[in-house]
Amino acid sequence: MSGRASVAARIIRRTVVVLALVALAALGWRANLLGVRTELPFGSVATAFDPALDYPGYTWMRDGRSVSEFELATIAGPGHCGWGSATFVFIGWPPGTVAPSASQARQYIRDPQGVTHGPYQALLERNVKLPSDARPTGYRLGAIELYLSPSDQDRWIYVVGPSGAERWPRSDPMTLCA
Repeated sequence: MSGRASVAARIIRRTVVVLALVALAALGWRANLLGVRTELPFGSVATAFDPALDYPGYTWMRDGRSVSEFELATIAGPGHCGWGSATFVFIGWPPGTVAPSASQARQYIRDPQGVTHGPYQALLERNVKLPSDARPTGYRLGAIELYLSPSDQDRWIYVVGPSGAERWPRSDPMTLCA
């Protein structure tokens, strides 16, 4: 092998390795491998939910245990309706309830791009101050927590990360697509 061919082969190998590492990093980010989107130093509400994860979404913790998707689920909206960039929160009601049906759960929506064609984009508030009566629900996703305020829990849920809080509107009745 000539000197030029040897140099070219090394460059190709390095390029393949770099591309493979970039692909792994991108997949790791998307799938939240090792908690990169939800743990410090990167963990924030925006990094965790932009883009939203498809079903089954994240596994949340409460009182040191994992909870099922029938207790709390944060998932991307249905792709077949074009709602994949929105995050839907389904929470058994009251918090801590394992809800076998939608009648025992509430839905809140984070829709920063307005894909659901509802009021959720306009109602989403970023960088909000928590109301004085807001309390943690006990649900944690790495460095992110869910809060409710008794004075407005019928309208909002607060998703709180290390860099700030967002207020997500409730969808009542639940927003569904066919």
